[in-house]
Amino acid sequence: MADPPAPYRGFILEPTYRIERGRPVVLLFGKLANGEPFLVRDHREAPAFYIEAADAERAAALGASSVASQRVTLAGRPAAKVDLAVPPDAPPLRDRLFGAGIPCYEADVRFAVRYLMRRGIRSAVTLRGPSRLEPGLGRVFEDPEIAPAESVAAGGGVELAVLSFDIETDMGGQELLSVAFEGEDVSEVLLWTPPGMDCPDGAIPFASQKELLQGFRDRLVALDPDVLTGWNIVEFDLPVLARLAEREGVAMDIGRGGGPMRIRPQRSGGNQITLPGRLVLDGIRLLRGAFVKMESYSLDHVARQVLGEGKLLSGAHRGEEIQRLFREDREHFVAYNALDARLVLDILDRLQLVELACERSLLTGLPPDRVSGSIAAFDLLYLSELHRLGIVAPTVATARRQAAQSGTDSAESNYGGAVLEPDTGLWEHVLVFDFKSLYPSLIRTFQIDPLGYYRAAREDDGDPIRAPNGAAFSRRPGILPALLDTLFPRREAAKAAGDKVASFAIKILMNSFYGVLGTSACRFYNPPVANAITGFGRELLMWSKKRIEGYGHRVLYGDTDSLFVASGAADASGARDLGEDLVRRLNEDLADHIGAKWKVESRLELEFERLYLKLLLAPVRHGTGGARKRYAGLVDEGDGPKVIFTGLEAVRRDWTDLARTVQRELYERLFHERPVEDYLHQVVTELRDGQHDGALIYRKALRKRPEEYTATTPPHVAAARKMPGKTPRIIRYVITPGGAEPAAGWRGALDYEHYVQKQIRPIAEPVLAILQLDFAKVIGDDRQLELF
Repeated sequence: MADPPAPYRGFILEPTYRIERGRPVVLLFGKLANGEPFLVRDHREAPAFYIEAADAERAAALGASSVASQRVTLAGRPAAKVDLAVPPDAPPLRDRLFGAGIPCYEADVRFAVRYLMRRGIRSAVTLRGPSRLEPGLGRVFEDPEIAPAESVAAGGGVELAVLSFDIETDMGGQELLSVAFEGEDVSEVLLWTPPGMDCPDGAIPFASQKELLQGFRDRLVALDPDVLTGWNIVEFDLPVLARLAEREGVAMDIGRGGGPMRIRPQRSGGNQITLPGRLVLDGIRLLRGAFVKMESYSLDHVARQVLGEGKLLSGAHRGEEIQRLFREDREHFVAYNALDARLVLDILDRLQLVELACERSLLTGLPPDRVSGSIAAFDLLYLSELHRLGIVAPTVATARRQAAQSGTDSAESNYGGAVLEPDTGLWEHVLVFDFKSLYPSLIRTFQIDPLGYYRAAREDDGDPIRAPNGAAFSRRPGILPALLDTLFPRREAAKAAGDKVASFAIKILMNSFYGVLGTSACRFYNPPVANAITGFGRELLMWSKKRIEGYGHRVLYGDTDSLFVASGAADASGARDLGEDLVRRLNEDLADHIGAKWKVESRLELEFERLYLKLLLAPVRHGTGGARKRYAGLVDEGDGPKVIFTGLEAVRRDWTDLARTVQRELYERLFHERPVEDYLHQVVTELRDGQHDGALIYRKALRKRPEEYTATTPPHVAAARKMPGKTPRIIRYVITPGGAEPAAGWRGALDYEHYVQKQIRPIAEPVLAILQLDFAKVIGDDRQLELF
């Protein structure tokens, strides 16, 4: 007998479904390892959710037809399965049941997600069975054998074709001027060229708006990308194209197989855009989802920070200049448009953001365009494991109600890690000890787990693991600790192999587990479980502090997972030796303590993370205590001495450039024992002379529309109300004698005394206090009379 054909291996780009002839069909769009697009069509999945078996009779009166199942709830109560004809039947039935006080389970799990979850598939699949090639879709499988596959992330078995695009429009967004495409094998600009206008070499002319939109559609379909990207395309480019296409009667059927583009406003704000068979990965969202912090997320700023080059045009009058170039210098206009598209591609490549999204997809099973949702990631992972055990999880609304009814929702509020009062002053040779992955390690050590919490409540074993907040957990291996037991060695292996993308993806996932348990939008929301994690963290940080003090060393500060210790050493070499010795002793003593008190094996590990050659722990402004989470220190980690700031103005966007520059210089001078008086006096003099006006711009984000601020009117809101046109999210403004004004185009006087007192003085006084200097005297504002 001939061997069966080898299975295809692939990566899922989009799981969705379609209703055909009254029944749902699961659709899985993806890319095969051989380079072909694929589509799985599966007719075998039926929609369903669960209720408690005891509620079956009441539920039937409300239209819920249920059958007995072998599954139970987290609390151990038997569950009944409610079958549905199509997925859209679930929300109205769920709401009727919920209104009657009948809890529902998994009634909000997306249909296609449930299909993957039941099969243990996390984006990577193997497919076996008959298939056919269809133009525009690739290889199509009908009801194939489908199973999880080993990791086949982009670049590691499946190569995704990425296409970046950028549009230019008139100032009102009513006319499409051009579209630039940049990809591995393409670099071109589609240019609106009305009669009488020239078309530069290399650009492709289109005589009308309709033809240009059709050209965009046809060219994108011909290029057939797996990933469509750009900068702010979800909020601007694609919605503008959709609006203009509707006006011109052009169908935006740019998905695979002619699938239409769909734009859905999200409850949390912003849009979600789907293209059948393709991923829409916005550059800004990828950057934010990877926790890359930027002062500004404009393309120009990010490109300069990441690539060392920026846009050809920037600044307040960029829009007017683009229009002028379109009319008068079309060659430079085309170059400007093309560069914007290329910069996005280069940023994603340099930071490996597409690869990171795919790696996170392989870890969680979420599509790459949704991996930044930590709740959804946890949901899918934990639900998959519960299903394997025959347990159903509550619908989110049911989980909230159950938490409220049990009293756990209000019995204790979520509290964070311990933050110690800083021992203020300038210190030398300070050791910093840090718990490695503190919260994940606590979960592993103490079997902190939603299922373990319910098990302890119903198992009368008399010996649960009890947290400082009173929450108890079963000693049986839990789902969450087991997941982390798998992820920890995977991350270490990735780090050892130099795979920074995989290592970072696992780190993001592990660090999200604590937060979701204390978030009411999560179906596993449970404040006692979340607070058990922070409670153990606080107790063990304080125990470690006392143990270090018992060794005879002074603890200067502590924050959640770290302790700052005065070494008392005469030099850096002696301090480092002491740090290595202390961390070894402390880990041994900590493991003994945890084993003796809780009868578990410690998975906690303290690391000697850093040596500060000098560290300034500043006092709180206008007070006597120390400022928490605000410090600066001098380190030398092999690349020369440098100053590191935490929580201070130098690393905050909402302070002016001048304040941040001055703060950095003052701390450099303090730590290197150079005088500060002349420098500070000169800066203030230059400030008052108008020599630093360009560095006096504030930047602050609007949290809501300017008109929605009613109780108070902060300066950035006052400035925003004076801005013409659409209000940007980040407001750039200056302070004048008449108040806040938009920075763009301002040519009047500035309130220099405001900047002296509100920007320079606050960042100078912590340094001056150490040196026993007075700010007014240093800058020459001391007006005391001298008799002689």
